[in-house]
Amino acid sequence: MGSRIRRALPPVLLVSCLAAASPARAGDVTAFVTFPSPSDPWARGYGAALTSTWFGTAALEAEAARVPLDSAEGTMTSFTANALLAPPIGALVPYVGFGIGIYRQSVSNLGETSMLRTFVVGAKLRLGLLVVRGDYRKLSLRGNPLLPMDRRVSIGAGITF
Repeated sequence: MGSRIRRALPPVLLVSCLAAASPARAGDVTAFVTFPSPSDPWARGYGAALTSTWFGTAALEAEAARVPLDSAEGTMTSFTANALLAPPIGALVPYVGFGIGIYRQSVSNLGETSMLRTFVVGAKLRLGLLVVRGDYRKLSLRGNPLLPMDRRVSIGAGITF
């Protein structure tokens, strides 16, 4: 009987420790305001991102953003998927990664749809269920973009789950 208890003790302790640990967050949903560059033709934009965390330090993100033109009728809409390295440091989660997606620019009656690549660096601060984030994205527009956009800075907030 004593040997059974000794064999059962390590799994019971492991399960107890895991149950007592704080719950891991699986991801977050955020809305953001974005500031494109060059800022000459573009106005302030907006968007949303859904991030899913894997193995504690990796994340996959789906992002949609829309940036209107400042003075003319037109927009740029983009959808990207990003793979991020995001090791948490307490409540702070710095992240860096790459992505690929599609964009659509329209100016008056002209339009261009093509691929884009992104380089992302940023950080999130988790405050309970609230998450606040800021990031920099270097954009590489493929095809024949109607207007240049080579980077964006974004700030936003959302919830973590």
